[in-house]
Amino acid sequence: MRVVLSDYGTGRHYRLTGLDIHDIRGDDTKDNDGSAGILFSVTGSAKETHYDDVRVENNTLRTVDREGIFFASSWNQRPAISGYDPNGPHWVPSTGVVVRGNTLDDLGGDGIVMTATRNALVEHNSLHGFQRRSAGYNAGMWPWNADGTVFQYNETSGGETTRDGMAYDVDEGSFGTVFQYNYSHDNAGGFFLVCSADGTLGDAVIRFNISQNDHFRGIETCRGSFSGVRFLHNTIYVGDGVGQTVVNENTTSRHEIAFDDNIVVKEGAGTAAFTLRSGGVTASHNVLYGIGATPSNPGGTTADPLLTRPGAATGYGDAGAAYALRAGSPALGAGAPLADAGTRDFAGNPVVPGAAPNIGAWNGSSSDR
Repeated sequence: MRVVLSDYGTGRHYRLTGLDIHDIRGDDTKDNDGSAGILFSVTGSAKETHYDDVRVENNTLRTVDREGIFFASSWNQRPAISGYDPNGPHWVPSTGVVVRGNTLDDLGGDGIVMTATRNALVEHNSLHGFQRRSAGYNAGMWPWNADGTVFQYNETSGGETTRDGMAYDVDEGSFGTVFQYNYSHDNAGGFFLVCSADGTLGDAVIRFNISQNDHFRGIETCRGSFSGVRFLHNTIYVGDGVGQTVVNENTTSRHEIAFDDNIVVKEGAGTAAFTLRSGGVTASHNVLYGIGATPSNPGGTTADPLLTRPGAATGYGDAGAAYALRAGSPALGAGAPLADAGTRDFAGNPVVPGAAPNIGAWNGSSSDR
């Protein structure tokens, strides 16, 4: 399904709901030219063009190359991106975009990508199996050159290869991004990518998410520097036979990341450790159990956090209970109050401003289930 505006102006009020899209095999190119299940495309350079008031809801997409749900625009030039062309069509974001309640399975490349949007909402989507056939670099759900995107209540699994193969990503040119209350599991490339390439990004908060048995990398950075990225109250579980670099800085370019109030657990065969190179990653009040090469972690501990059923979550609806804290957990009430923590945890328990929270994605009382 391709929706195209070219030198049109503002296109308003689009609804794509209840569609069953499948067996789309085609071009492995990103952006306006490639194959996709649902593509909202802006082309041309003569007249400012964008979408307003778009709903993509409750659709099923399966066996699709390259993109699942993709927003692309030729009106995307600003200094925050690589290859910025001051003479090209300047940045004109689409607005009022909501992508909700979609099920995606068996994708050749990316899952859901927001580009050249402002304040888009991506929620309650289920993505299983991506980066399966593309020769390029693809991730599950992410913004590029987009501002104020919120990703919440999504489940992403089955990403293949390490090009990129992560569940989630904040990519270059994106500012004010929020990832909250998402579940990630069994992705070959890992949990999260933060990548500014030759551009910039900033002001991103990744809070109250759960990662179960994601391989290779927990959090990966790439070339280029950035600032204002906060990983807060996430729970990362690395089980038997799974190896992971919890935070992997793959260059010495300075990456300003705050890693606070998180739980990271490694059990069984395999290893998990931090690889930090830039000097910009700071950590505090984390539980880092079974982890090698840990950074300085004031207020934190290496004790067992006593998770309820680590590694045994069966889906999004079960993840909160699986990663609840049992009685006696050193994470109970041991976190630092953080201004960007929001008002609730992964499972809907309240987070009270100024009060000492639990460490990790669960802020409820203890459970001995």
